[in-house]
Amino acid sequence: MVTTTLGADSAALGDFAGLARLRRGAAAGSPQATREVAQQFEAVFIGMMLKSMRAATPGDSLVDSDASRMARDLYDQQLAADLAKKGTFGVARMLLRQLDPQAAGAEPVPSGDGVAPALDGNALAALRRIEGIRRDAGLDAATPASSLPAAFKPGTPDAFVREVWPHAQAAAGELGVRPEVLVAQAALESGWGRSVPRHADGRSSHNLFGIKADRSWNGARVENSTLEYVDGVPQRQVDGFRAYASWGESFRDYARFIQQNPRYKQALENAADSSAYLHELHRAGYATDPAYPAKIQRILGSDALAEFLQTAAVKSAPRG
Repeated sequence: MVTTTLGADSAALGDFAGLARLRRGAAAGSPQATREVAQQFEAVFIGMMLKSMRAATPGDSLVDSDASRMARDLYDQQLAADLAKKGTFGVARMLLRQLDPQAAGAEPVPSGDGVAPALDGNALAALRRIEGIRRDAGLDAATPASSLPAAFKPGTPDAFVREVWPHAQAAAGELGVRPEVLVAQAALESGWGRSVPRHADGRSSHNLFGIKADRSWNGARVENSTLEYVDGVPQRQVDGFRAYASWGESFRDYARFIQQNPRYKQALENAADSSAYLHELHRAGYATDPAYPAKIQRILGSDALAEFLQTAAVKSAPRG
């Protein structure tokens, strides 16, 4: 029912089954499917270049961790999807000319002519172009966070944990679960707060738990792309999600959602056991991803949470 949200269009980077279906639609002569196929493959192409660029750049061993790498990968996926949507590198246009020359308004290009004129066969130039776009958009690492608009300020797993911890404690007290479990679940659903669904004007929905806006929801809502698993196969869909005014409201609504929904009764009865709680949530249909509980457990063991909990324990320890 509820599933991890990666932000508009970014989920397609890992949805290869969806790409196959789009390819079949394009082969059947659907102009819309043809255009989307081209755009999806451009996103995959850009994602591969970003991955190569990351691999060629030395990491910072002092702050690098599984958690920070997860957040970075989610950010790169969203960036690749956004660049592909704008047709930045021309890969989609080239593929569209191959798949549907009439729709593209051009003659098909021979397969040996390269990938796209915008790249000129020079991968390094393409990577530099990505870096230039990042700088122009104010997303380069050298740009001070304070100079960026609030909606685009980069975050870290550590900052995310510190920001939501008080709200997690309050919600955990209502449910009887450990607060770090809720932080880990919110981190998975939102990409450590970086991939929260947004309104059309860019405002955050503050939806950290991927709770959808069904018929019972009378509040604000936002449309967003999401990855659902159907018979174990990931499929991209667009759904309505609940929107809140703050992170605290998101945690409070999550607690109400779990408490008021009868199908999560077993999860609540096992709230004291984190593993059992997550298993029962998944079994009741909270998420369709078969690996949902395991992914949250991995985040529970991440450096960001471990270091925060250790610091919190030291601060709360009685002083002699």
